[in-house]
Amino acid sequence: MDATSAELCDAFLAAYRPFVEQRLDALGLPRVDDAVAKGHAWLAAALPGLLEQPYREQRRSPLELFQEALAVPNGALAALGVEPLERDEVAVAALPGDRYGLAPASSQELGEAAWRAHLSWGAAKAAAMRPSAVLVTRNLLDSSRIGGAADAAGYALVTMADPPEDPGRHAVGLVDLEHPDADEAVRRLANICGRVVAFGPHVDDLAMTRARSLGADEAVPRSRFFGSLASWFPKMV
Repeated sequence: MDATSAELCDAFLAAYRPFVEQRLDALGLPRVDDAVAKGHAWLAAALPGLLEQPYREQRRSPLELFQEALAVPNGALAALGVEPLERDEVAVAALPGDRYGLAPASSQELGEAAWRAHLSWGAAKAAAMRPSAVLVTRNLLDSSRIGGAADAAGYALVTMADPPEDPGRHAVGLVDLEHPDADEAVRRLANICGRVVAFGPHVDDLAMTRARSLGADEAVPRSRFFGSLASWFPKMV
């Protein structure tokens, strides 16, 4: 779990008991301390399990788990024979099991610390969900130009001065054919990138032909590459 997720986990767990107790009091409902403790224990087990996963694999949101943890207090109130609250159709559709209106609609209701931690987590997840591209070049000017195009297209660009031993998986791999180890870069990226594009001087037909033979999906002259930078970063569905 990274620091942003750990902060969110701590903030949500700290907010749970005070929030539920205040909500019960505000609605004029009886305190169900044992149920609140059990709900907190459930959340303390479920929330780290979610947040320890990579952002791309987190299929639920932390707020959903917080809301689900209120099933225990809801059940305790029902067991006491407390009359459920009247709720509008939107609330019932969104949270059918929240018969007593205990669940927060947003993290803002959990207090400043929990809300800000949730915003930070959301920003971190959004950044992690961006498609990524890797560029192998030693040309700093080219790197800057390509980085701007990648960012505009919603990609996170990783620039490497040499062919990476373990580059990770990326949607797009870009190789500067003027790099002395361009052939090795193409070979390595072809195995882990959804698409590999090599670019070089228009007079070096041999280098472009060789790049295609090594696994590049496209090998194009610099003029064409930089003339249509955005096209090398396809929109991810």
